[in-house]
Formats: sequence, C-alpha cells, structure tokens
Amino acid sequence: MLIIFGVIISAIGVWLVARDVDRDQLAHAISTADYSWVIAGILAIIMTIFTRMWRWAVLLRPIALRALTILTALLTGQVINFVLPFRAGDIVRSAMLGRAPHSSFERVLGSVAIEKAWDWITLTIIVLIVTLVMPLPDWLIGPARMVSIIAALVLIGFGAIAFSPSSVAASGSRLIDRSVGWLPESWRRFVLERLHRLTDSLTALRRRESIGLTALWSILTWTLGIAANYAVMRAFGVDAWRAAILLMAVLMIGVTLPPSIAAIGLFEGLTILTLNVFGVPYNTALAIGVTLHLVIFVPPVIAAGLSVIINGHINATLSP
Repeated sequence: MLIIFGVIISAIGVWLVARDVDRDQLAHAISTADYSWVIAGILAIIMTIFTRMWRWAVLLRPIALRALTILTALLTGQVINFVLPFRAGDIVRSAMLGRAPHSSFERVLGSVAIEKAWDWITLTIIVLIVTLVMPLPDWLIGPARMVSIIAALVLIGFGAIAFSPSSVAASGSRLIDRSVGWLPESWRRFVLERLHRLTDSLTALRRRESIGLTALWSILTWTLGIAANYAVMRAFGVDAWRAAILLMAVLMIGVTLPPSIAAIGLFEGLTILTLNVFGVPYNTALAIGVTLHLVIFVPPVIAAGLSVIINGHINATLSP
C-alpha cells in the first residue's frame, strides 16, 4: 500500500514538473552542458559514500566489523531508501549488521537513529549559513523553523547524555527495569534485553572522541553534497555557491518525509523551485534537477551491487 501511495506521489510530481516543459529548450540545455563538471559532481558523491561509512563505523563502536561489511549494509539501505518510502532501508541495514557477532539489531538501529540526529544538526547549520548569505524564501521559513526546533531538542538530548554522570545513566537503566515490571517474567526479560541493547548505542555520545569524529564526518559529508550541487549547476552555466547551499537545505528537508518513489518528480520540482529564486530558467533548472538526481542516485546503486558481490565472495572464501 505504501509503495502504491509513493508511486502516486511521484506520478503527481512528474506531471506537475512536465506540464510546463519546453522540450526544445530542455534539449538545448542538456546538449550544451559541460559534462566535465558532472563528473566532478559524481566524484563528490562517491566520496560521501565513504564519509558516511566512516561516520557509521564510529557510531557502531565497540562493535568491530570489516569496513566492507559496513559499506555493503550502508549502500543496501541507501538504495532501498531511494526506492521505498519511510526510510525502510534503515531497518534493512540495521538487520544486516545486527546478525554480526557481538552485535544486535537494536544496537545497530540505535546507531542509525543517532546518525540521523547528526544529519538534522548538520541541516540546521546549513540553514544558518543560508540565512547569513541571503534572506530565506518565504516558503522555506516555516520548514526551517521546524528543523531548528528539532535540532535544538537533539542537541539538548545529546548534551544531557554526553555530560551526565554515570550515576544518572545507572538510574535510567533502573527506571527502564521498573517500567516493564508489570509484564510477565518471560516477556519482561525479552523487552528488557532489547531496550538495553538499544540504549547501548548511546555510549557513542559519552565518548568525546566519537563526538568529534562524528561531527567531522557529518560536516565533510554535507560539504561534499553541496560541492556536488555546485558542480552539476556549473555544468549548465549556473555559478552560484549560495544556490548550491540553499538547494542542499531544501532537498534535505523536502525529500525526507513524503512517501515518493526515489523522490522522482519531487526532487526535480524542489530544484526548480529553489533555482527560481536565483533567476535560473525553468528548463535549465529542470535539466539540473534531473542530472543531479542521477548523480546522487546512480553511484550508490552501482557501488551497492559491487559491494554485495565482493562481500559475498570474501565471505565465501573465509567460510570453512
């Protein structure tokens, strides 16, 4: 049912975008683009794959996993998120790594949740940068405020966990135990085991080194994303770092929740809406949106396939 709903949303988005297209102008924009800049954008996106992997590895500590195993799970989840709505890929990648020795689904899922919280914080930083270099468009002010509130709550939660004494953590553990005390014994053990595994992921917030490294990889990831935006825009003759930064903020906010399929139509519509602020013609903005969508989508799909094949070969070689 969710997939059908996502297809409907994407179909509506494609119709809204396509109804005002001038095919001749669109074809001219595509044929005259400088694709060396597109290659630069692809390289930037490939680099984000590894910065995301290294960030997740930090959040998974002390679970020790091969980099390729983490990369395969990350890419598989990313591709599924492209296709299916409501972040289904995050559940899948948590299940993939949850089968590893000394790991669990709940512990890995907690690390994914922290990873997403860092993304909200980074998004707020990007929005703040936008406000410093230009006034926010009226249609972005409301969503930007919502993002700022969420990020503020996340920061408060991070700070409470990172700087609270160990006695508070112990009290929290006892509170969890008491909260399920009314359950039958077998159910209580089952629930407690999973809740404690989930809260184990919070140890990444109590290690100062982990906080610094996670912040570093988060900033690098989204800086490379902005660079990819800029490179694709330059391919079509649009030289505007402000537009690249604003587009990153809009896309991060806009494609997160709507249950579309691979954000088709929605991604392009948001690109057109954003670049219109800078006077970019409709058909040029559409060409940028389609190209950028492919630049973001295709490399992880190819990398996911390769990593699955290579990881499977290694596992088969190592198995007795």
